[in-house]
Amino acid sequence: MNTAGPTGTATGDPDTIRATRAAPPPPDDTPTRTIDTGTGPGAAGTAAEDRGRVDVADQVVQKIALGALEETEGVGGTAGTVGRMLGRADSAGHPRVEATVSGRSTRIDARISVAYPSPVAAVCDRARAHVVRQVEALTGLSVARVDVVVTALTVPGAARQTGRELE
Repeated sequence: MNTAGPTGTATGDPDTIRATRAAPPPPDDTPTRTIDTGTGPGAAGTAAEDRGRVDVADQVVQKIALGALEETEGVGGTAGTVGRMLGRADSAGHPRVEATVSGRSTRIDARISVAYPSPVAAVCDRARAHVVRQVEALTGLSVARVDVVVTALTVPGAARQTGRELE
């Protein structure tokens, strides 16, 4: 008489074939696909250009650069009323970025505000270096140039005035 043990192995007399319960196969309607990443067996002999290519859109580089700028100490803040009075689109103190990808390199133009009294040149240098590191690390592109334009000096934590208070 055969009995199934707790591990799923059939036991019994020595002439009985031992069987172990295997995971059931996936249902036939389960979508599966094979992705060739160029790292499997036989990939070592395949040239890089024969494995495919990855294109990075300008908007992807812009978002990565924007995130890097927002992480940089001294960048941003709340812009003063002068910028809003002049109707500047970037007067909210948030960085603006434009990027152009050409082949395996990119060029980035950034407009930032600098928190007063931070040294403007030091903040720009930190911002530029952080953008280059992040974009190169996350996209594999080389950054040919990062132009930084300071559009405002801002006071961190200054409250925006949305209207007058009536007494």
